[in-house]
This record gives sequence, structure tokens and C-alpha cells, in this order.
Amino acid sequence: MTSTRRRAAWLALLCVPWLAAAPAQAQESYPSRPIRLVLPYAVGGSADTLARALAEQMRASLGQPVVVDSRPGANSMLGAELVAQAPKDGYTLLYLGWPTISTNLVTYKDVRYRLEDFQPITTFYRSPVSLTVRKDLPVNNLKELVEHARRQGGLNFGTSGAGSSPHLLMERLKQATGVAFQHVPYKGEGPAVQDVLGGHLPVFAGSIATPFQHVRAGALKVIATSLPDRLPAFPEVGTFREAGFAEHVFTYWHGIAAPAGTPRPVIDKVHAAVVAAMASPAVRNVLGPDQIPTLLSPEAFTALIRRDIETWAPVIRANNLVE
Repeated sequence: MTSTRRRAAWLALLCVPWLAAAPAQAQESYPSRPIRLVLPYAVGGSADTLARALAEQMRASLGQPVVVDSRPGANSMLGAELVAQAPKDGYTLLYLGWPTISTNLVTYKDVRYRLEDFQPITTFYRSPVSLTVRKDLPVNNLKELVEHARRQGGLNFGTSGAGSSPHLLMERLKQATGVAFQHVPYKGEGPAVQDVLGGHLPVFAGSIATPFQHVRAGALKVIATSLPDRLPAFPEVGTFREAGFAEHVFTYWHGIAAPAGTPRPVIDKVHAAVVAAMASPAVRNVLGPDQIPTLLSPEAFTALIRRDIETWAPVIRANNLVE
């Protein structure tokens, strides 16, 4: 071997450890630039408020800005598609809502992402479906509502839209009781609550946060939640389980995910930043009365998503909600 070839071979050998160490060094220095948190919901909503509060607190832990990038559209699928195709380096994260992955994958035939495209990191909170009615409706719990609806020959209920978690839960209740609960889909929770207030709709199924001020004012009343136990903020409100519907215990969630294949050290740093952020008063103060802080490991979050898909896919198909 000539001296020139020997020198080239020696240099190549010297470079190998540095090349192998480069990804590890990049992970150790993460983050070295701003992080984008893609929010697949509109600016101004409750998810936007929480995302911005989290981003500000995560900046303190990570030492870099976390920029909320609102990308609403197609029932949150546009934002999810963007993150699914993003580089696997931790600089593009997804604010992950329950329907984005738990029901969209079954409801929509042309969805352009899969569960396997994401690495779930942690949930932020879990929240029940709650039933809110007019103050003059002669029911005070779910059992009384079912009997009232049976006597009436059925009852309308409104939700934020077809295929939403409240809609699916009420369809299961309809199947379990044989009562003709009829779904009235709205474009968001606000209009449905207004129709309950106006006497045009007897039951709203959704969050407590939207009708909260009207409940506190005494114009509306919450009669049931789908939590396993009573909500601490509303200890007087019974549960589906107490009414004899234990199989209807359910909570939806919001959380955060990265593109699949993002290095585990990066995932762990983001997880730690979220845990610290969720402990801060600045974040706790923007949570609704029915949004219960819940932090899971990446493995537990992934398992939860898989269980949700298995639970709700048959309900979606049985009610012809596949589009």
C-alpha cells in the first residue's frame, strides 16, 4: 500500500467514531433552536389557550422557544399529516387531540397517517363526557333522564358534531337502553349550549367548560359525567356508573406526540418539559373544571390509544359513521 493510500485509510478510520457520535451529540444538545408545536385546532379555542400556556412553560425547561403553529382543518387531520411527514428530530411536535387518532383512523377512509407514524409522548389531561340539561327538565341524574326519555318516546341531544366522543358515548347509551336518543350535530359546543338555554334542545352532551358559567348561574344543570368517580369540582353530580352503566365509564384526552423514530433521549426531554409545565400554576389555571391533569409515560399513552381505537371502532362502524 502506498503512503498516500495508508494516510487515506488512517483518516477514514479516525472519522468513523466522530460520525457515529454525531447523532448522540445532537441529542445531547437538543434543543439548539426553536421547536414548533403544531396545533390542529383554530386560534382562540381552549386547546389554543392550553397549548400557548404549555409552550411558554416548556421554554423555561428546554431553553428554547416553543412556537405554537395553528394548522386547523379536516377535523384536525391537516396538522397531523404535517407532523407525520416531519423530520424525526424533535423540532416538530403535535398537539394531539383524542379524535385525531382514536376515531379519525376509523371514520375517514382517506386519512393520510397511521398510529405508527407517531411517537406518543404524554397526555396533558383527561376529561369526561358530561350531560347538561335545562334547569326545568324534571331529571337530576342519568337514570331519571333515561326514564324521562322513555316516557317521551325519545329525546334529542346535541353535541359538537357527528363522530365526536359525546356522540359515540350516547350511541352506546342508546343501544344499552333501547331509548330513542336522537343526535343533533352542531358546529361546536357553543351553539348547542345556546339551544339548551333557549329551550330548543333538551340535552347537551360534551364538556362542562362550555356551559360552566350558565351552570354556576343556575340556568342549566349537569346531571351526569362519564368519570369512574364524581368530579371533585362537582361533587353533587352523579356518574354513568352510579346510574347502572359501568361500561360507559369514559374519558377523552389531549396530549403531545412526535414523529415516529424520534430518538428516545429527545422524547424524554420533551416529556420532562411537559411534566414540569403541567405542574405550574400558569398552566393549571387555564384548565377547565372537568380537565383533570394526567401525565402518562410514552408506553402507557400508546397503549391507551390502542385501547381507544379497539373500543370505538365497532361503534363507529355500527352507526355508519365511516366516510
